[in-house]
Amino acid sequence: MEKRLRSSLKTSAEEFLSSAVKSTLKSSKPSLKTIVNSVKPSSDLSSSLPLALLHSILHHTQSFQNPSHPPPPPPPTSPSNSPPPKRQRGNGPPPGSDSESDQQQHQILASLQVLSHVLHLCILSPKKAFSASDLLPAAQALHNSLILFESDPVLCLEIAGVCESWWKEGLIERETLIIQLLPFLLSRSLTLKKKVDVHRVYMLREAFALFDFDDEESIGDLRMLLMRCVVSPLYLKTEDGQRFLSFAFGLSRQLMKSGLAVVKAQIPFGRKSVLEGFGGILFRAWREVEDDLRGEIEEGFMQGIVDCAIHAGSSAFAASLRKVLGGFISQRTTQGVEKLLFGLAEPMIFRSLQIQMFV
Repeated sequence: MEKRLRSSLKTSAEEFLSSAVKSTLKSSKPSLKTIVNSVKPSSDLSSSLPLALLHSILHHTQSFQNPSHPPPPPPPTSPSNSPPPKRQRGNGPPPGSDSESDQQQHQILASLQVLSHVLHLCILSPKKAFSASDLLPAAQALHNSLILFESDPVLCLEIAGVCESWWKEGLIERETLIIQLLPFLLSRSLTLKKKVDVHRVYMLREAFALFDFDDEESIGDLRMLLMRCVVSPLYLKTEDGQRFLSFAFGLSRQLMKSGLAVVKAQIPFGRKSVLEGFGGILFRAWREVEDDLRGEIEEGFMQGIVDCAIHAGSSAFAASLRKVLGGFISQRTTQGVEKLLFGLAEPMIFRSLQIQMFV
């Protein structure tokens, strides 16, 4: 396979991509990596391959949206090659049938998997053979179609890898490649419930700061996903999940209020590990957020929790409240924590004692 791909590369970038998509992604990965990594900055391919990738990605995307216009057929074989095999007769689906259309769509998605992987290899080229400005249009074309390809998890993951690497490498206009990426990764982590996906979300946490969480109309879906993360056992029990949520609480005042409301609603029903997770998240958030947001945790949440813990109607509820407070109590040697706890509890204990004295 590698020999065939190298031979096509000598002809043109278009011929190389046409040859590459004839194989599956799984079988072609090693050969593609070797070939793309060998491209030098001085090679004509450094400029022609990104443009060819863009054209091929756009054409396959359009063909997926409009199956009546399939991708162009492969170039005709040379006289020295064997003639293509004749179509075998049998009981296969007639042209234009649903089965043939499904097969065509599947082939388009498989080709896009390969094209996405080639683009990813170009981004990570060890020789820096490709200009980010040349690769950007192809990366944006894939990112903008991420939802369109949601039926193919392999392709979506390849596209996500392209966008993640672009962000981590700090390449130009990286903010244009996160709008679809972040909701996709959040949704994937909540659906598949794998630690690796939570880690991926955590590694991109700074990208969330680019969203305007005070814009209800445009941010509603993303905020809903974040609130689902707040009650996700996987996020609450893993280090990366807790760190991400504590960061997310500080993204905006409204997000902080929404998150605290969700936590408060879960306390009566939460398991020990969940409640302890809430405590750890809130402590980190309190320590990391700006001073103007600390008040939401101290006065808008902790004050009520301490009050409820003192006057709880049942020992089970009081124990649940103390597990959340434990996130702060266990860190009371940290500067400012003991003062905070004393300041919250003293007035309530004093008032309780006064009431008992006059009863």
